[in-house]
Amino acid sequence: MTDHPPIDPPPPGAPRPFWSVMIPTFDPHPEYLKRALAAVLEQDPGPAEMEIALVDDHSGRVDPRECVPDEARDRISWFRQERHVGIGGNWNACLQRARGHWVHLLHQDDLVRRGFYQRLRAGIETAPRVGAAFCRDEVIDAVGRRILSQRLIRPEPGIVDDWIEHVFVGLALRASALVVKRGVYEDLGGFRLDLEYALDWDMWKRVAAAVPLWYEPEPLACYRRHGASASYGFLRSGANIAEIGRSIELSESALPPAVAAVVSRRARATYTRYALRTAWSTFREGDPLSALAQVRAACRLTSVFAVAREAGMQLARVRSLPR
Repeated sequence: MTDHPPIDPPPPGAPRPFWSVMIPTFDPHPEYLKRALAAVLEQDPGPAEMEIALVDDHSGRVDPRECVPDEARDRISWFRQERHVGIGGNWNACLQRARGHWVHLLHQDDLVRRGFYQRLRAGIETAPRVGAAFCRDEVIDAVGRRILSQRLIRPEPGIVDDWIEHVFVGLALRASALVVKRGVYEDLGGFRLDLEYALDWDMWKRVAAAVPLWYEPEPLACYRRHGASASYGFLRSGANIAEIGRSIELSESALPPAVAAVVSRRARATYTRYALRTAWSTFREGDPLSALAQVRAACRLTSVFAVAREAGMQLARVRSLPR
């Protein structure tokens, strides 16, 4: 098995819409998936311009087809894995089945806002050499309230020049906010099957190192954070930080040798801070075991000394806040 499974071109003569909106599912929360589908259908330019598909990883508790509106049954295609293949296997199936020139992997809990496809397509057509495009995104809670916004990379739409800073040192995008040219996946291969939490970061680093990225500053995508999401399971065990560390090691080869070591060191520092912020947050929410798991994983990512120093700085910042 290769590190990055091959993604073959579509069959010759197959219809090629501009977009393929591929939604990988596995026992989805019905209401969240319904909202995700509604947000796409609201922007649907028709089958000649957009493919919409559900690719299910052999769900056992929820049938995703029940979330499809009756009027869209003939509009949204459906594929079910014969057995559970895992996150990477199902995402790769999405890429392989996509027929469009540009692929949007929309996660089952997330949302795109009105204008997402129109604005990103306008950017892509402005700069034909780009191989991926993404927008600023927001984190929402279980009921759709905004929790926070992704940091602003640049105030105007355009190509991201400092992609090492925004993709390698720290990731300034989430999967549902990004679209990638299908040919880029064909050139680079699919998602690694030996990663789960960091497999998307691994992919976006490979993409950023290979092709220019277009950025849209409007927050046109939403990442939903809730207790039943797969990410929470990684957080409780500290596996999120462990995979981040492995991804940092794996991606050094994609960087110019002169900067690889420095970028990796800065990435470790960035995600040490992230792990400790997560630890503080989960502790305040009454989950000390998850907090401890994050601290332990941070120590393995850098060192006990570095974690203690960062924890001291974070505590000092908290104490300096007005009460």
